Amino acid sequence: MPMQLGSKGEKVQRWQEFLAEQELLRPEAVHGDFDRETEHATREYQELHELVSDGVVGELTLQAARNDGFQGGLDAPDYTLLYGLKNAAFPDIEHPSALVHIPPSFSAADAAVVIYIHGIGNNIENVVRRVAISSQYPVADLIGHLDRSGRNALLVVPELRYNAASSDPGALGQPGVLRPLLEEIFARLRRQFPGLRVDDIKHTVLISHSGGYRAAASLAVGGGVPVHELYLLDSLYGHEDTFHGFLGQLLSGATSESVRRRRLVNLYTKSGGTYERSLALAKQARDTLYTVGGDAKWVHTSDEPVTAASARFDARVIVQRVAVGHSEIPIQFLGRLLATSALPLRRGLVA
Repeated sequence: MPMQLGSKGEKVQRWQEFLAEQELLRPEAVHGDFDRETEHATREYQELHELVSDGVVGELTLQAARNDGFQGGLDAPDYTLLYGLKNAAFPDIEHPSALVHIPPSFSAADAAVVIYIHGIGNNIENVVRRVAISSQYPVADLIGHLDRSGRNALLVVPELRYNAASSDPGALGQPGVLRPLLEEIFARLRRQFPGLRVDDIKHTVLISHSGGYRAAASLAVGGGVPVHELYLLDSLYGHEDTFHGFLGQLLSGATSESVRRRRLVNLYTKSGGTYERSLALAKQARDTLYTVGGDAKWVHTSDEPVTAASARFDARVIVQRVAVGHSEIPIQFLGRLLATSALPLRRGLVA
């Protein structure tokens, strides 16, 4: 994982020692805490080497530092970072285009995919964390939740604009982009899984938190790959027609078996900016269920706030207000959502 504002430890101290050797940081500022002074010195180093000056020690910054004699590094990741993808949301040579995590005992023969779109002011390497490095960067513990769920699914986290206060989906807003993006990612994994093909995906779960809604709206219905489950985590800020359409397709003409494999979950807060749109989605869910004459168990809507422990996850359409803050929803609720999904179990595991 990159070193940035809020990081602590021996690796940070070695980086500070290197900056001091470069005469960019005072020797008194070498203490193992990546503070504002260290961030400023890092930006200066990046500018001297014509890198993106963001104060974050990523792989390209490390490469330049190693050429200058730096002997340190980053923690060995349990994920794969993919740089320079042609189908990335934005061209960015300093930061990765996507992150992929392969859970233990993953089998390509029964493969599924979980795609997570993070919110504004965040980045893909941060949201997979379990512990926040700073209160301004909310985490989701994506890797931990997926591994503990026992589901046989790849985790794919495309980058949007790195740490930017923007919901712009970039190329992820273009029609049909999900298929070529996954094809490009699978091509990078071919040495490990030579038979992995997009057409062989058994199940796809798409998750959006906060400002990821614009990319999610595009990928959910027009990405070129069927999305079976869609989770909006306080993310219904717009594109209501698209999400209402997804709901209508899920319930209209559905059979018990098809509904079992599909799901729409919208978790919302009262103060997060999605409240009125969520109430409208709940009404549409009830009205559509009545129109199609579906089983009442298919839909659950409630404006009574719940915790992850008390929430219902047995319905196929869930519009539920939650009793946690906007930034806490992913880390609090994703574990149960994945565990109750229709994603296949990894071999040897029993639901």
